[in-house]
Parts: sequence; structure tokens; C-alpha cells
Amino acid sequence: MKIDISDILKHSGASLRLDFSESIKINDFIAEDFDFAKPVTFKGTLVNAGGIIKLDGELWADYRAKCSRCLKDIESKMHIDVKENFVEEGSNKTDEEYYTYHGKFLELEKVMIDNIILNLPAKQVCDEACKGYCPKCGADLNNDECKCVNEDIDPRLEVFKNFFTDN
Repeated sequence: MKIDISDILKHSGASLRLDFSESIKINDFIAEDFDFAKPVTFKGTLVNAGGIIKLDGELWADYRAKCSRCLKDIESKMHIDVKENFVEEGSNKTDEEYYTYHGKFLELEKVMIDNIILNLPAKQVCDEACKGYCPKCGADLNNDECKCVNEDIDPRLEVFKNFFTDN
């Protein structure tokens, strides 16, 4: 997603409207069980604010992922407000965190990927009531009942095991 910013570089306060849908390959950046169902859509504005190019807009993405509990495929959507700043590569604005641009072109793919990754939920679940799999026998607890007996005792509390039995 290369954007030609030569028109707004000439004058402080100049702006450029952005409205695009692009396919993004994100598999190289995060887990391989995540991908986009449709192209990512972005609408926003680039503004030259005294040499700093300010990006302000909204991003929409439909994506597929795996449930963290049962590993079923799920589809979800995200809507993100994007606000980022860009400075020319080699500029003296190194004390703050900025994306950089080179020449008269801005590369937006990294910005989009960074914003998507930072806004993904820590755990994707197909349903809040999803029980997942039994850690001992591997039974799908949503469909089957597990016959495992949970006799694991925390070693720190094992002293209390016979506390209520008469000796």
C-alpha cells in the first residue's frame, strides 16, 4: 500500500483523503491459524502538520481464527481507529515514536498490520460457554462427557487431605 504524498509535502496543512480496500498477508507476522476473510478496508486522511504527516482514519477487517479452547474455525470482525504519525527517514525526530517514509511515498501496510495485531483479542473463543478439550483424555467437552477423575492435589495443600476424617 504505497501512497504518493508529494502533493501534501509542499504545503503545511495540506491533506489527502484515503479510501481503499487491500488484501494483506499477515501469516508471516502472527500465528498461521489466522487470516483475513476479505480485503482490509481503510478510510481516513493524511495531513501535513509542519513536516509530520498525520494519519487519522478507521480500519475494518473480517478475519478467521481458531477458538482458543476447542480449535474450531471462527469468523470475526474488527473496527479500529487508527492515529499514527510519520516523519521523513533520517529526520531529527528520533526522541518520539514515529513511522518513517522515504522520498515521496508512504508505506501503510506495516501500519495496518501493527494496528490489527495490537487490537486482536488475547483469546478467541467460538462461544463463551465453550468447554474445550479435557487435558487428560482429549475428549471434546462440548460434545462428550469425560470419565476422567480429577484427583490432582496441590502439593502445598496435601497436608489438609485427611483433615476432616477421624483417625
